[in-house]
Amino acid sequence: MSAVRELIFAPRGEGRLPLPDRCSLDVSCFGEPEVQDALAIAIEETLYVVAFSGIELHALDGVTVATDCCATARELQNLPEGQIPLEMNPQPEAMEMARTVAVRRKGDLRFHIVLRRGLALMTLSPDAEMQRLSLAWVAHEAAHVEHESHLYRMFSDSYGKALECGNRSRQTFLKAMDVWSEYAACRSSARFRPEAVEEFEGILCRAIEEGSVAAIEQIKAHREGRGAGDVFREIQQIFGDVFICAGYLIGHAHGLERRLKDGTSRLDEVFHKNPSVEDLMNRLERILRELWLKEFAWVSIEVFAPIYDLICEMMGQCGLVFAKHEEEWRVVMYEEREAFEEARKTLERWTKSSSLQEN
Repeated sequence: MSAVRELIFAPRGEGRLPLPDRCSLDVSCFGEPEVQDALAIAIEETLYVVAFSGIELHALDGVTVATDCCATARELQNLPEGQIPLEMNPQPEAMEMARTVAVRRKGDLRFHIVLRRGLALMTLSPDAEMQRLSLAWVAHEAAHVEHESHLYRMFSDSYGKALECGNRSRQTFLKAMDVWSEYAACRSSARFRPEAVEEFEGILCRAIEEGSVAAIEQIKAHREGRGAGDVFREIQQIFGDVFICAGYLIGHAHGLERRLKDGTSRLDEVFHKNPSVEDLMNRLERILRELWLKEFAWVSIEVFAPIYDLICEMMGQCGLVFAKHEEEWRVVMYEEREAFEEARKTLERWTKSSSLQEN
């Protein structure tokens, strides 16, 4: 049997699970036919379990098992030469196990899950805990299929195209959208592995503790001659990732009917040392909850602007503020937090001056 095959689910009808009529399954990274056959059965059963839980998979294009998730995802997306999608920086002590990417099929956008070889093999493990872990990973990616396909249906004219975000930074606005994406996927799949909330809490604590230090190092590098554009990109990446980590934790907590305030002593300690960050995270939690409640009533991608504003506020507190007028960016960096208000006023004066000159 071919290593690339087709999974055909039950025909449409009353009581049908939220699965596509059919989808592809590529297990060609394994050379042994018996392994391919066993994996095909296990992955198909896993998709049935996930769909039975209520996660909607009608937009699933297929599943590919790969040695390198990132490289395979780029091949599936067929990105132009040299174009690299915006991603989180690698997380310490973490290995990418899966990802979900959008692909064009006959003019329509569908979503394809890529699983790492080791994760796929865990579906065959005699260890029940390993099987449960693999199910949780697949459920998380399946939840991405559900929420990303909804986003596409809501904003089909903008999804997958150049993002129109006005005078906002495209890089940071995409990060804001990713915060929602991970929040929604975690909230929808949390029940498959409740204990992961502690892992996500540790990841967020580390991101908060290291983020400010890394930003200060970038600003010092600018003082020593590093280009402002490079520093601007790096700092947006740093704090965008902090908020994405928060999206993971808050989503998982909400999926378990918990809140940020229910965190462990480690999170309490980090917040005690960083009260301004705690305030930002509490506001983020309220914004994400509201986005969840109104997901089917969104009117434009402006719904993600409040998350964008919070990321910008955290960057400002840590030494960077910026503004755009026409095609020109003005970036102000400083090493003392007390300079934040003065930097903000400086940019306001510049934007007002630019507007007056035009008139």
